[in-house]
Amino acid sequence: MDVVGWSWNHSSLTRSLARYKKAFDSVPHTWLKRVLELYKVNCTVRDLLGQCMGQWSTILCHLGERMTAAESHIRIRRGIFQGDCLSPIWFCLSLNPLSTLLEGSGRGFQLRKGGTKVTHLFYMDDLKLFASSRSHLMELLNITCDFSNYIRMELGTDKCAFLHVERGRVANSEGIDLSMPISIRTLSEAETYRYLGMSQNIGVDEAGMKQSVCNMFCARLPKVLNSLLSGVNKTHAYNGWIMPVLMYTRVD
Repeated sequence: MDVVGWSWNHSSLTRSLARYKKAFDSVPHTWLKRVLELYKVNCTVRDLLGQCMGQWSTILCHLGERMTAAESHIRIRRGIFQGDCLSPIWFCLSLNPLSTLLEGSGRGFQLRKGGTKVTHLFYMDDLKLFASSRSHLMELLNITCDFSNYIRMELGTDKCAFLHVERGRVANSEGIDLSMPISIRTLSEAETYRYLGMSQNIGVDEAGMKQSVCNMFCARLPKVLNSLLSGVNKTHAYNGWIMPVLMYTRVD
């Protein structure tokens, strides 16, 4: 993710950060089943997963009383479970065709003459697009929007941002208005955005991030050690709440 050291002396870099809105909760089951077919997953596995999803349902309760009759369960047709080992892999498979479309667009930003052309970085539902010009970035964004419309998922525009770098410096530029009713705001030179927990602009303030992570770690550790939890539960809290600060620096 760190773009420090890339040479922009003779070119411009335009990039956009996009994120799907409630991605795990909104991916349609029809697309989840379809993507298994596209990747030629064994039909027995596809049938099993399809039957399991067909049984997902919920009921409404108020003050402990069910608001619907037993036979009128509300079917769940979108979303995938979080916390199990299959869901992240399945979710990544469902968005991987977008990565293929972006790579095949021929756009992107070339790191150096004759080097690799980078179109995007993708981690789960966090997408960062790279292009050598505003028009090329628009093409990549339109591909992303078309794909999102096709699978009926929505971009979280409040977490999307646009940054234009000219000769190594942030250039003033208007936001992007797409053909859809979506507008992406422009970041100023003083603003940063978070990608995989790292505050970034042109580059990553490594010293600042290390200090931030250290402060968070040191603030959480005494809370667990001074709590009334048993030794076993303190170990669970340490592994599940404290160590992830260092292992993965997304601190919400």
